[in-house]
Amino acid sequence: MKLLHTSDWHIGHTLYAKKRYEEHEKFLGWLVETICRRDIDALIVAGDVFDTGAPGGAAQRLYYGFLTSLLGTCCKTVIIIAGNHDSPALIEAPAGVLEHLDIHTVGLPSAPQRHVIKLKDKDGNTAALCCAVPYLRKNEMVRLSDDTQTSDQMIALETARFYRETADEAQRLKKECGEVPIVATGHLFAAGALRTEGDGVRELYVGSLGQVAADVFPKAFDYIALGHIHGAQVVANQPHIRYCGSPLPMSFAETGREKYVIEAELDGSGLNIQQIAVPVFQALHRISGSHEQIMAQLAAIAGKDVWIEVTYTDATPCPFLSADVFNAVKGGLAQVLSIRNAAAVSEMLSDAGNETLESLSVQEVFLRCLNTAAFGDEERQALISCFDEAVRMLEDEESCA
Repeated sequence: MKLLHTSDWHIGHTLYAKKRYEEHEKFLGWLVETICRRDIDALIVAGDVFDTGAPGGAAQRLYYGFLTSLLGTCCKTVIIIAGNHDSPALIEAPAGVLEHLDIHTVGLPSAPQRHVIKLKDKDGNTAALCCAVPYLRKNEMVRLSDDTQTSDQMIALETARFYRETADEAQRLKKECGEVPIVATGHLFAAGALRTEGDGVRELYVGSLGQVAADVFPKAFDYIALGHIHGAQVVANQPHIRYCGSPLPMSFAETGREKYVIEAELDGSGLNIQQIAVPVFQALHRISGSHEQIMAQLAAIAGKDVWIEVTYTDATPCPFLSADVFNAVKGGLAQVLSIRNAAAVSEMLSDAGNETLESLSVQEVFLRCLNTAAFGDEERQALISCFDEAVRMLEDEESCA
């Protein structure tokens, strides 16, 4: 039995308002090719299929197009669980139809029997069992729990209980199917997992609340396919408990980081794991420094197909930085997605110390940027009108996606 473990696709994700559908389409095409080339029997998608709980039409077309492209291939079983970004109901809604195609979507916690799924080999025989556990939302665990524990105790206890009950059901079914391996899924934050600042991982709960130790997973599991953390890694030095990470860099903070899917082969001799590097479908580049240094770096890459994040580091305000940056790449393939001007940010924020860019609306940020430059009343009003129109166009585009 060869299975492929992937997670955290985040279809519909935007990077500084730049839609990434083309990247996702290329990744999903590559994934189908990889499944066929490596003769994969089963695919596990460990949550966060979509970036939001209400994905647009383009995101859903990519998702369902990918699923139909697997029909008739070597991949006989597909397991998809909901992550914290997903709508459990949306993931689960087509389950009754998709199950006839051996595509199993699990969004909500239910009876253990619902979560234990047979993985078929090419002859249609059961080659493994999968305990398909989705992201366990706090309100669901409160409903399931009869205990009067504190929140952190309750989350850990209920998570462990849920895995224990599904493992028990898998072992009961194993008596009928023979000595087949048992795998499990999860979308959670395992204690000790490493994150990168700015990696786009949304907190499941407040602070360390909701982190679970590796011992919540029963010993019966031969492989545990996890999602939520965007960097590939082993959990608690146990090679059979893995995050595969997101296939695309979720922010410029991940620039240069290798991305993977994981192939896990389970047979009588044990577990063989290989990390398969995902190609880069859109190059990202970070530039920082003084005005002169930024201009020099932009000149070197203006002709390349790359998305750029610029950070101006000088303390002296540079009010026309944006115009200079965009002129530097004008006519080339490079696109500047973000210009971070620390001096300008400090100048526009309140001296009270409790104000951040995140606390301001986009209109407020734009107006304060205008205040740092010497525009006449007529120019100022024209710029405000253009900005308002651009925001409206983006909002209309998002609503139709």
